[in-house]
Amino acid sequence: MKTETIGIFISDDEFSAYVYKKIKEKGIDVFPVSFTSCRFATTQIFNTGDITHILEYLKEKGVGKLLLIGKVPPDLVFKKMHHSSDIFLKGKLPLSGELILKKLADFLKEKGIDVIPLTKVLKDEIAQERNYTDIPLADVEKKDINIGFNFLQDVMKYRIGQSVVVKKGMVVAVEGMEGTDEMIRRAGRYCKEFVVVKIAGKNKDERFDIPVIGPHTVEVLAEVGGRVIAVEAGRTIIFDYSKTVELCNKNRITLIGIKGDSR
Repeated sequence: MKTETIGIFISDDEFSAYVYKKIKEKGIDVFPVSFTSCRFATTQIFNTGDITHILEYLKEKGVGKLLLIGKVPPDLVFKKMHHSSDIFLKGKLPLSGELILKKLADFLKEKGIDVIPLTKVLKDEIAQERNYTDIPLADVEKKDINIGFNFLQDVMKYRIGQSVVVKKGMVVAVEGMEGTDEMIRRAGRYCKEFVVVKIAGKNKDERFDIPVIGPHTVEVLAEVGGRVIAVEAGRTIIFDYSKTVELCNKNRITLIGIKGDSR
């Protein structure tokens, strides 16, 4: 019986390590590729943006499915990358990470490689509509969650970040290119005991860039004195669940899955 094979683009971060280990435990043949070395796995390393040689490598290994897990510093799109990435960075388009990745996925599909939705592999990690912790929400926190959720739904059409920080009805920080953790650190310079809301928004392509939280995000929130993280149920991945919830309870942080208005 032929062993299932899969390619996985990873980076040296805890989410990549979690997904890599989970797939390996299923007995699947994994071919990891990356732009930098990773402490948790031996990977085939390519120059940043070198799609041509990544494709050749995956085809040589008989890989027909690919998971896009790893982080790529977003400012790289403004820097010189391998010339084979030009097809995804040029042309008539608003320069957004999601649209670039969609063009990449379509290109790979034409070459016989399917980019797999993250939700297909991480079914058990998809957030549910519930409070995951022992800490109930205060009324002001519920209102801030609703403000953050509605705000993000309004601005998602611009394909900016997936998260916002709210404190007593005031939008303190909006996620940009820096990512959720750096947004949280930025908000912590202005206030404490704030609410973080993270959603996927409408028409999110589940093959990449699905909202994800794990232990490190909770650690960052604890460092700067945040108090709540609300994620969109059914459309956000909570990985390393036990450790994430344990850290939330330890640091008196409420972790809650929401759908629309949380009242």
